[in-house]
This record gives sequence, C-alpha cells and structure tokens, in this order.
Amino acid sequence: MEFGRKVKSLRVIVSTALLAGILLGSLTACSPSGSVIEETDERAYRRGKSLLREGRKDEALQAFLAVIGSRSDATESHLEAGLLYLNHLKDPLAAIFHFRTYLALNPEGEYAEFVRDLILTAQKDYAKTLPGEPFGDAVDRVNLMETVKNLQEENESLKQSVLQLQRQINEQESELLRQQSTITSTRPQTGSTAEVAPIIINQPTAQAREASSGQQSYTVQAGDTLSRISAKVYGESSRWTEIFEANRDLLPSPNALKPGQVLRIP
Repeated sequence: MEFGRKVKSLRVIVSTALLAGILLGSLTACSPSGSVIEETDERAYRRGKSLLREGRKDEALQAFLAVIGSRSDATESHLEAGLLYLNHLKDPLAAIFHFRTYLALNPEGEYAEFVRDLILTAQKDYAKTLPGEPFGDAVDRVNLMETVKNLQEENESLKQSVLQLQRQINEQESELLRQQSTITSTRPQTGSTAEVAPIIINQPTAQAREASSGQQSYTVQAGDTLSRISAKVYGESSRWTEIFEANRDLLPSPNALKPGQVLRIP
C-alpha cells in the first residue's frame, strides 16, 4: 500500500514537471539555433518602428499586432499599439486593453507610471463618449459589461486577423524575392550598350513637410514638462501625449526634455 502511494506521488511530480516544461517552451520565443530572441529584435517590431518614423501609423499598428500575436511577452508592442489606438485611431477601450496588458507583463517597467497615466487619459476619453453621467445607474453598468464582452470578442477576432496578416506578409515577401530574382536574371551583362537612365525622386525637405502639415514648433524652456507645454499651446494639459507622439525621434521618454530642444507641435 505504501509503495503504491509513493509511485502515484512520483507520477504526479513527473507530470507536473513535464507540463511546466511545455508551458515554459510555449512562452519563450527562440531563434532557429535555440537562443532567445528579444522582442525588439523581432523583424515585425523593427518594421513597426520604421513605419512609425515614416508616419505610416496604420501599417505600424499591424506590425506591432503581429508581434503580439506571435509571442506572449510583447510588452513594448503592447505599449506601441496602445499609443496608436489612443492617439491615432481614437479608440480608448482598445488602448486600455494594451496598456493594462503591458502593466500585467511589466508592472515595474521603465514606463509603468507613464502607462498608468495613459490609462487614466484613455478612461477620461471613453467617459466623454457616454451619454449623461457615466456609470450613473444599473443600465449604464449593464451597458459597460456588454462593452467589455464585445471588446473581448473583438480581441479574439484581432488575434485571428494578426495571424492572417502575418501569412500575407510572408507571401508578399516571397513574391518580392521572386521578382528581384527575375530582374537580376534579365539585367544586361557588363559591356552591354544598353543603359538604364537613373530614376531621381525629389524628396520634400523637412521644412516643406512641416509647412504642408500645418505643424508648429516650440522651444523647450527650463522647468517645462510635456503637460505644461500642452497647456501653453493647446490650453489644456491632457494633450501632452500628442506632443510626445510627434517627437518620438527626439524623446526616448516623456521625461527626456532638455532646455533648448525644438519640438514639433501637431
């Protein structure tokens, strides 16, 4: 009897260890050689950051969602997706989901306090869309619960869209490689008399782009914060996230202001 109990306990321990190993393997992104790949080294993440710098925000969002769909520790991609939903798509509920996921994965991260402030901003934006006093009676609470349920269903649908998008990206990359191979094989050999005239595309200057978009500029003063700058130029401090988004190439974090910096004001 005693021997049987020991064998049963041993089986439970082995099963638990195997399950833990399987779960750990599923939560870790690895390269073909078995080494761990950082999220910021993911091809889709780097592509998203590049698209952001080019102002192609819808495409950048899809790239960050592709990272989220492929790994469970995509903290930086959740942050980027939340900012795009909040400031670009004006979808505060989706933004709150990504910000809360970021905090769940990285509660003591470098931008944790910043993200908590963003959640409050998104909640205020959502409250403005509700009729009357938000959450004022039982009907409003039921409506809120229904909204949360719909958001969960939308999130599941979003995951499927991300997987489909990833497949489309892979197919497009394969087609691009095939076309490049075809062009290389048909290119005139060295010594051929055929010459191809270079194509010159005149890129607009940074000043021209800024003028055409109607952007203004602001020179940072001593003691300035993004909230104070927002209050100066917009008359309300809550729009500081728009200034931060427009100057991501200059500001690694919202607290990185330096006197003398010239910021773009969207």
